[in-house]
Amino acid sequence: MIEIEKINIALGSIKETNKQVEKKFKLKKGAIYKLTGIKKRTIANKKETVESLAIKACKNFKNPELKKITHIISVTNTSNVRFPGVSNFLASNLNLQKVHCINFNQGCTGFVDALEISYELISNDKNAKILLITSDTYSKFINQNNKALKYLFSDGAAASLIKYKKNGLKLKKKFFKNSINTEKDLCLVQDEIEMNGPAVVSFAIKDVLPEILKLSKNVNCIFSHQAGKIVMDQIQKKIKSKVFFPLNFEGHGNLVSSSIPLLIKQNMRKFKKEKKILICGFGVGLSASIILFYR
Repeated sequence: MIEIEKINIALGSIKETNKQVEKKFKLKKGAIYKLTGIKKRTIANKKETVESLAIKACKNFKNPELKKITHIISVTNTSNVRFPGVSNFLASNLNLQKVHCINFNQGCTGFVDALEISYELISNDKNAKILLITSDTYSKFINQNNKALKYLFSDGAAASLIKYKKNGLKLKKKFFKNSINTEKDLCLVQDEIEMNGPAVVSFAIKDVLPEILKLSKNVNCIFSHQAGKIVMDQIQKKIKSKVFFPLNFEGHGNLVSSSIPLLIKQNMRKFKKEKKILICGFGVGLSASIILFYR
């Protein structure tokens, strides 16, 4: 029914290693990797913004691919410009006038949310072709003395082209969860990100993991948001060993809404081959979005 035709990525241009952060905070060598499983992150420089990274992610698309776009859906928590949204900047940059611009203020569930909406749009119109943009620069909103956050998040953008395909992915099941009174457990207040780490981990393990297990009984692979070592280890321990469960947080950190599209791009052959695929995002909200596709 739908096909993710192509994904382009644009990561922050600064490569930050654990060694740099450990030196700054006078931490023991290997302390960050032991706790998070992350070795390095990609950080946006002063000139790179959510908007510029989104535009950069679209640079490798060919003009014929762009001319047929009917919708641009953008997802971000950390836009440089309050409004208009990222999709409007992209429409201008790509010279697309007859396009529907949709903008979401979403975090780690953003790609899944936008993918589900893309599915509904294409279900109603087979000629719809969607450019789905996820882009975030969390580093610009993290207090440089907050070591708990500094070594978790990366900056980057992903541009995904989605279209109708007769024998493509068919949406079989979906699950959405919003935990009430948890908005402040991961939020942006006065241009600074605050996170209650234990609460976020607890939500992932107690609320999200059971749903992943329930929906993944017969799946071939799971593409999950890359939340870090503690959460990903718990998921990996519980799912069946035969299920393909790729990970990339070690070399990229937490890319928020772009973590899943990057993971899919890195495993695109496998993604296009498998018959039953679970895609799950969880985090900001605290919320979770999980969709199950069959071919």
